Amino acid sequence: MYHTKSSSKKRLIQFSVLSFLLASIPVATPLSAQPTIQRPRIPTVAQAAPEFSDVGRPRRRRGGGSRGSCLIADKPPLTALVPDSSTGYTLAQSPGLWFYLPYRLTDQHAIEFVLKDSQDNLVYTKTIAGNETAPGIVNLRLPESVILDTAQSYEWYLLVQCDAENQERFVFVNGAIRRLERPELQQQLASLPATEHSNLYVSENLWYDAIDSTATQLQNAPQNGTARSSWMELLQSVGLGELATEPLVPCCGLESDLNKSNLADPKHAESLPPAPAAH
Repeated sequence: MYHTKSSSKKRLIQFSVLSFLLASIPVATPLSAQPTIQRPRIPTVAQAAPEFSDVGRPRRRRGGGSRGSCLIADKPPLTALVPDSSTGYTLAQSPGLWFYLPYRLTDQHAIEFVLKDSQDNLVYTKTIAGNETAPGIVNLRLPESVILDTAQSYEWYLLVQCDAENQERFVFVNGAIRRLERPELQQQLASLPATEHSNLYVSENLWYDAIDSTATQLQNAPQNGTARSSWMELLQSVGLGELATEPLVPCCGLESDLNKSNLADPKHAESLPPAPAAH
């Protein structure tokens, strides 16, 4: 009798222990199917365009005046073709920048370009006046003697004189640019036709190269529907779609015989905001 009770008690203990162990084992749940990672094809500008304006401190991409106004009726203001607030990137040593100028460049409406480094030191300046460039979208390209250092960001400014008799009346736009070194991307670009460069630049968030390449394609083939659509889509991606129908007009280079080490501070330098701190 005692043996039977002892055996029953032993089996009860074993059953309890087994139940506890089974309850302690986590129940496996089926894993979600993991997507296969594949290298995507280069998308179009519309598909690839990132939120270029998602980071960075506010800058002035539409012309604001120091004193008075330079606005022209029925025309958009002076506008830099850049994202609204972020630092733009480039692979180019001496990149080009694009602007909408509502003014004909005369002695009355001269433009001044200023480039500063991250320590607010003047790197380059150039004044252009009297060449009668028509209103429209223009490209200002840095001279080959001005090479951006990959170790820092730069702040650029474009000023337009409103009144030749009153130098305190001017409007300006400004933005930031940083050069990157991407050898692997350069190799990829070398293997692609020029017509596909724009999409790759956009997908890599290289704004200055994207707009330069897209605008160049449009200049080379102004009647090409694909080039026109890519131009419009790129400007729309940064909220500048209303400028997509403005003409691209030949303007002026920033080349100069002046040595940058001999440049004096531009006459409006004290009115400009400081360059961003080095990162």
